[in-house]
Amino acid sequence: MTHRIQGTRPTTAPAPRGPGGSERTDPNSTASEGVPPTTPARPTPAQWARTLAVGTVTGTLHLPPAPREPAHRCGHGEPDVLAATAPARGRSAGSRTETHPVQHLTDAWGGLLLLVDDGSPLHRRLLELETDGRWNGVPAVLDVLDVPPGQAALPRARLCVTGWVESILPADQRRVAQTAAAVRPLGALLDVGATRSVWRLEVGDVRVTTAGGVHLLEDDEFTAAAPDPLYDDEDGIVVHLETRHRDALVGWVLDALPPERARETREVAVVGVDRYGLDVLVTIGSGTTTLRAAFPEPVQHEHDVVRALCGLFGCPCGGAGRAEHRA
Repeated sequence: MTHRIQGTRPTTAPAPRGPGGSERTDPNSTASEGVPPTTPARPTPAQWARTLAVGTVTGTLHLPPAPREPAHRCGHGEPDVLAATAPARGRSAGSRTETHPVQHLTDAWGGLLLLVDDGSPLHRRLLELETDGRWNGVPAVLDVLDVPPGQAALPRARLCVTGWVESILPADQRRVAQTAAAVRPLGALLDVGATRSVWRLEVGDVRVTTAGGVHLLEDDEFTAAAPDPLYDDEDGIVVHLETRHRDALVGWVLDALPPERARETREVAVVGVDRYGLDVLVTIGSGTTTLRAAFPEPVQHEHDVVRALCGLFGCPCGGAGRAEHRA
């Protein structure tokens, strides 16, 4: 959601703000220099990896391709070329893998799990590959692409996990589902043992791509990181900010910018929220820039976001008047 600023107020030199800093973060920004050169904290690559591993965003599972359909004979006994070259279901022509959308989760120790509908194409393919004597475990790649709020910006991160899918004994299905529910209480986990099953993805390597490049993570680095507590409800927080805190948000932007830039500000939009702060896209004249609005301290739980916003915007209630901040 984008807010147009009508009749931008006259500004003077911005007064020093509290602990919430600002940063121009878009390296291709067309706005002029002059934004304070502070560098507020951002999620680390390991934190991004754990956030995407929790399963808020549906992933894509890459598996070995199914064999091509056998060639059929035409009326004169000649092979049917079209049938012989047609790709198997779930696989495009020339692809090296077949892909399936998958609901992935983590257990209480950071292990990766796959929640699969029994009888689905993915379930049938996993059963086929499990009996294939070529591998000890089913080789797979889990690919998860971050989806920013309103898709107003490019993806901020991409998780790629290479490993092996292994089945879990029927007697252990419910126990493993309970460990996953402790991390993310997904209703579909109640069907495990009846119409759904849980599979384990044993990790070979974990790579996450961010604006800083591609990062190869160690196992302990990945499992020790905590997922972002705000990611699951990021869209809702953005809507709340832009409907209930519009004036405070615009005021923060105008105070964070140099006076000459503030006078040219035309639009303001929140394009990201994480435990450390907000990403605010600002249109200044004919260009754009992204400001980083840092919370006074990292948010540890989603219920603490009200206090963090009050600290950022200088609300006198200090987060105590929660009712007036709820959507």
